[in-house]
Amino acid sequence: MRKIILVAVVCAFVAVPVLADPPHGAFSDSATMDYTRLTNYFSGNGGEFTLSQYMSQPYLSNAAYASVAKAQDGDSTSFQTFCMEQYEYVAQPMTFYVSEQNAALTAAGSHAWKGGTGIGDDLDPRTAYLYTKFATGTLTGYDYSVAGRATSAGALQNAIWFIEGEGGVSNSFVALADTAVAVGGEWYGKGIGNVRVIQAYKLDGSIAQDQLYFVPVPGAVLLGFLGLGYAGTKLRRFV
Repeated sequence: MRKIILVAVVCAFVAVPVLADPPHGAFSDSATMDYTRLTNYFSGNGGEFTLSQYMSQPYLSNAAYASVAKAQDGDSTSFQTFCMEQYEYVAQPMTFYVSEQNAALTAAGSHAWKGGTGIGDDLDPRTAYLYTKFATGTLTGYDYSVAGRATSAGALQNAIWFIEGEGGVSNSFVALADTAVAVGGEWYGKGIGNVRVIQAYKLDGSIAQDQLYFVPVPGAVLLGFLGLGYAGTKLRRFV
């Protein structure tokens, strides 16, 4: 089993032994990564967060990300992401897994644990839409320039928290997502597309902050590993 582990302030990564079994849900193997937040690229306690390769270890592929949504730290392995929960926090070291299905295994999806319901909730298609557009550099109203990026990052983070029932703010990004998933909209019927949740746990198994990931391949193949022989994907189910 591969693992992702935390390294710094709000959602960071560092290598440590993983739990024998993740506490919840169905998971794909994942990889070891570093975390940082870049000046002028984040707002408050939210995103953008930068995930990147850890000490030449394999990493989650950033192949599907546009240039403006990766390598912002000068590391060609990196990609930018956002938190799922407003009131969950992190402490290093951490263990991370990519969620392929919801915890109840009743439908295709990706599950944030613990989420706004108190036990967890599935990734909302509106969040998937917004993150897909962000990751591909096409999110309407998002200022990818250094001058305006922190403001846009704060607005998108608040939209994600609002949609996921974590508080946040209903703003123009929420309105954009509502329109996109409505009948006849750009995202109608697409579900969560290629977006998945990176679930985070402390080493004692308690719940921590989750992140978003944009998969570079069709949904049936969850991860694209690069380097050190981690080619392809491997799926294990944990209940």
